[in-house]
Amino acid sequence: MKKIFFILIILLEGHFIYAQQNSDTLKTDSIESNTNKVSWGVKAGINSYNFYGKERDFIFANPDTKFKPGFHAGVFVNTRISKNIELTHELTFSQRRVGVSYKDGSDQTYNSVINSSYIDIIPVNMNYRLSGFKFYAGPYVSVLAAANTKRKDENGNVFRDKSIFGDAANDESKSYYLQKFDFGMNIGLDYQLKDRWSVGLRYTHGFTDLFQNANSSANGNAKKDKIKIYNRGLMLSLAYDLTSYHSYK
Repeated sequence: MKKIFFILIILLEGHFIYAQQNSDTLKTDSIESNTNKVSWGVKAGINSYNFYGKERDFIFANPDTKFKPGFHAGVFVNTRISKNIELTHELTFSQRRVGVSYKDGSDQTYNSVINSSYIDIIPVNMNYRLSGFKFYAGPYVSVLAAANTKRKDENGNVFRDKSIFGDAANDESKSYYLQKFDFGMNIGLDYQLKDRWSVGLRYTHGFTDLFQNANSSANGNAKKDKIKIYNRGLMLSLAYDLTSYHSYK
């Protein structure tokens, strides 16, 4: 995973260099040219994330985890390749929240939430524009910045448990914790509004086992180093292009 992350960072830097070179070249190009142009902007919106995978009951009292709302905000760069083709690069902060269930000391099930914060990097999305619409797809890599979950102690008091993030100073083999990296694919659709505004909907699908070193579960299973639980989610965004060079309609 570290190798994948390193390669994606190199790709991201390469595309930004490419974008800057094209931006410098454009200063001497014809104003009427519609290719090799660069723009950048900001975006923000809401998330709705959940887990998928056949081993959700290994950790949780109920395998039916639930979508919960969160938010995201970030920046993007668009590089125009041709009339209809673009490349997009993004850096985003994303809050992911998933509804789960645990069992307390009395073996009673109670509802909880896993809160996680990620830095999402999209090295490149391939975009196809048609009138005011933009269809796109590409890989993403996410770095876990923080995580916690709500639990009940032996007295039934609710507290925020941060051990799910993992701590190298402790023996992480004694409890499960989240992986520090997530990797997957995203596909989406944007629509250009008036002026420089656009709205978009994205689906993300993770391929990384999220949990490691689980030595217990709701059903008393034995310890497993990796558990087949993955991220998936929807992102609804509102974006503003700060250097828009044309209308897509």
